[in-house]
Amino acid sequence: MSEQKKKAYIDIQDVSVFYPVKGGKLFAQGEKPIVKAVNGISLQMEKGEVLGLIGESGCGKSTLGRILVRLEEPTRGDVLIDGVSTHELIRKDPKKFRRMVQIVFQNPFDTFTPRDTIEKIMMRPLKIHNIGKDDQERHKMCVESLEAGGLRPAEDILRRYPHELSGGQLQRISILRSMLLNPTFIIADEPVSMLDVSVRADIINMLLELSREKNASVVFISHDIALTRYISDRIAVMYLGRIVEYGTADQVVKNPQHPYTQALISNCASIDPDEESAAIDIQGEPPTPINPGPGCFFAERCPHATQECLKKYPEYRDLGDGHIAACMHIGK
Repeated sequence: MSEQKKKAYIDIQDVSVFYPVKGGKLFAQGEKPIVKAVNGISLQMEKGEVLGLIGESGCGKSTLGRILVRLEEPTRGDVLIDGVSTHELIRKDPKKFRRMVQIVFQNPFDTFTPRDTIEKIMMRPLKIHNIGKDDQERHKMCVESLEAGGLRPAEDILRRYPHELSGGQLQRISILRSMLLNPTFIIADEPVSMLDVSVRADIINMLLELSREKNASVVFISHDIALTRYISDRIAVMYLGRIVEYGTADQVVKNPQHPYTQALISNCASIDPDEESAAIDIQGEPPTPINPGPGCFFAERCPHATQECLKKYPEYRDLGDGHIAACMHIGK
């Protein structure tokens, strides 16, 4: 996948995260048991692009997100921002890296220290990064940010504690706080999954508007395909630590080629209410991520699998216009 865009702003190069299984028995042939949470991910993004990352729970989406912000170190591979390794960026200047790369977590109630006021919570990163000449100017920046984000009256919000606000308000503040640092790369890890449907659209629209205003690249991690299609320029479908399909949002949703993507799309009735299609039932549970393979990881659940699928992991098939999928039966 990495050859598709030669000068991408974000370049994820063969990133893998493996965890040894403590106390696990040795496999036949002497192979030690290893959990392959993320397995050889290569993706590229332009500045200002929104990449949707979808898949079942446990497929490795959030682990990849933590690697992108260097909350975890990859076992193999690297992530480059504008041609520079994030490993080198954080080693040379951790503060600069943290200003460039921000993450919005799933649960807004776990994002903030409960004993601090919203003002203290928002002021802290400004002080750490020496943004604003004094507390008065920083206070003004916080007020302007909250007002622009639809949290009014801002002065009243700043005096409150997290438990005095709703989940939607806290998630807005979480996004606004990250934007105060003017990041160029944002990872949004299921940012609205715990919120009421009534406020999801507002949060998503605010995230999109702020990312466009700052020209920031965004990785939007979600299991909600309809929402991901709405917000994303491109979509990557992840299964058991690997990308199985990648393309523009319309390519992946309107013309899914991998059997796993087809099953996911068929079970998302909200994508096109006028389109009638039968849901594809995926039998069984995902296989263990401990030493998966050697064949296609989806083979045991795939209705089209053959003996060939069990022997070798499929190469990516080029479907044209940047649309690719890892399935040996495409086009046959």
